[in-house]
Amino acid sequence: MDSGPRRRRSYGGASAEARVAERRARLMEAGLELLGTAGLHGTTVRGVIEQAKLTPRYFYESFTDLDTLVIEVYDAVVAELREASVTALLDAPKDTRARVHAVITTIVHHFGDDPRKGRLVLAEAMASPALMRRRLDTSHMFTDLMSGRAAGHEASPALMLAARFIVGGFADALTAWLQGDLVSTREELVDGCTTLFMANLATAQAPQS
Repeated sequence: MDSGPRRRRSYGGASAEARVAERRARLMEAGLELLGTAGLHGTTVRGVIEQAKLTPRYFYESFTDLDTLVIEVYDAVVAELREASVTALLDAPKDTRARVHAVITTIVHHFGDDPRKGRLVLAEAMASPALMRRRLDTSHMFTDLMSGRAAGHEASPALMLAARFIVGGFADALTAWLQGDLVSTREELVDGCTTLFMANLATAQAPQS
C-alpha cells in the first residue's frame, strides 16, 4: 500500500535539507577564509574541504567547481555590504555630504572589521576571470551608493560624475589601508575620503570658463 510521499530522514533532530545547508555554510566560510588570507591562487577545492573538515562529496553536493564557490562567496560579501550601506543611506541626513560620509563609514567599518572581505572584493577579484563581470557590477554599485541613487535619491550628472570618478581612488586607498601601506585611523580615512569626494563634486559642479 502506498503510504504517500516519503519523509526525508532526520539525524540528531536536523533534516536532510538543514544538514546540506549547514555543510554549505561551512564551505562558504572556509572559502572566505582562504580567499581572504591565502588569496585566489592559494585557494583550492582540497584546501576548502580541509578547512571545512568535510569530504569532496560534500563540496560537490553544493558547488559545481571552485569558480562556483568563489562567485557565491563574492556575491554574499557584496550583498551584505550593499544591504548595510543602503540602510546607512536611508538613515543618514538629507544633505549630500552626510550621505557620502554614511556610506564611506559603513564600507570602511565593514572591511575593517573583516579584512578578508576587503581583500576578496578589492584585490583578489582583480585576478579572477570568473569575477570579471561582477567586478564591473560592484564598481557600479559603489557609484550608486556614493551618489545615493542606490537608496532612491536623485543624482545630478555632476554628482554621478564625482561618484564614478572617486570610486577607483577610494578602492585603491581602502586597499592600501587594509594592507597597512596607508597609516590612518578609521575616522581619518572616512573623513579624508569624504572631503575628497566633496571636492570632486564641487569641481564637477563649477561653471566652465
